[in-house]
Amino acid sequence: MNWLPYSVARNALVLLVLCLHSFVLATMPTGAKFYTIHWNSSNPIFRIDNTDNVIDVNRNNLKFEYDQVNLICPVYTPGTKDEDMEKYIIYNVSKDEYETCRITNPNPRIIAVCDKPYKLMYFTITFRPFTPQPGGLEFLPGHDYYFISTSTSDDLHRRIGGRCTTHNMKIVFKVWAPPEDATTRATTSVSRPMWSSVTPSRTTQSTTTTTSTEAPTTRTTKKSKPYNKHPNEVVKSEELTLGGRAQKAEVGLFLIVSILSLLFATR
Repeated sequence: MNWLPYSVARNALVLLVLCLHSFVLATMPTGAKFYTIHWNSSNPIFRIDNTDNVIDVNRNNLKFEYDQVNLICPVYTPGTKDEDMEKYIIYNVSKDEYETCRITNPNPRIIAVCDKPYKLMYFTITFRPFTPQPGGLEFLPGHDYYFISTSTSDDLHRRIGGRCTTHNMKIVFKVWAPPEDATTRATTSVSRPMWSSVTPSRTTQSTTTTTSTEAPTTRTTKKSKPYNKHPNEVVKSEELTLGGRAQKAEVGLFLIVSILSLLFATR
């Protein structure tokens, strides 16, 4: 067997050690949090007498660790009456639109369309400061982002009042930033609300829009006119895989096998 020169073998071993170190880091637990929000009027998060709808995200996360949220549409069993079903369009709006429950932007940014009450539909958002696709959402540290729904029982597309006014259906996400990086607001601490299930989460392969037929039922409105989505109207959240821990692990293993083959398979 012909061995590689000492200098080449030494450099290969150094790379092997670095790959092993990266692999160990990739398999360590992440500090990112995962929120689940059921977007229906019976959710206590929307009660006007509390502040559960003001949520801090990315607080004290490590670099390239980003919190995620699943916005879950109302879903019902077949046979439910139209008047007992809720349907929504969720918009990303300005602070003024949030406070007045009035969408003045002629082309508002649509986050989710909940118009299929018999299917489980959820929309995943990753609170990262960059986006892998044109027109995607970017959540910059130190900024606030406002989501509302102005739909009513008989008008899915209504843009004034609606359940934003009658049921306080709106949420603020405050993207945390270190004090030296804060630009538009002082960082505040908001306790995790009881309604939310938060679990450690990886930051890879964010689901954009997923439908299923199995889900618990919730109370929610009348069938309204069908919604024809323009391809660019719904904001999708697709994860980059460069910062993913599972992807790092796979890359690390691949590099290790390649280096070992290079060291011992040459003749």
